[in-house]
Amino acid sequence: LYRGRSPQVEWQRVFGGQTIAQALVAAQRTVEPDRFVHSLHGYFMRPGDIKVPIIYEVDRIRDGGSFTTRRVLAIQHGQAIFSLEASFQVDEKGLEHQ
Repeated sequence: LYRGRSPQVEWQRVFGGQTIAQALVAAQRTVEPDRFVHSLHGYFMRPGDIKVPIIYEVDRIRDGGSFTTRRVLAIQHGQAIFSLEASFQVDEKGLEHQ
């Protein structure tokens, strides 16, 4: 479990970019350092409350030879407010485009 805080702002809602970034950091902290995020999908389910810390719960979906997958739930007041799925990959040579 990871805990994130929100800055006090006038619009009284948690900024979505902050929630995405904190969820990604929580996922990254459970992954080997040689793996980099190459894909993520996020879903906002409820507005966040800036007065309450966000709890990030990370599920280890897969730890493979080249790829690692994590699911993160951002929780406030006992309910999910955001869900993130992220895939991490070992840096490998591949196709290059110009």
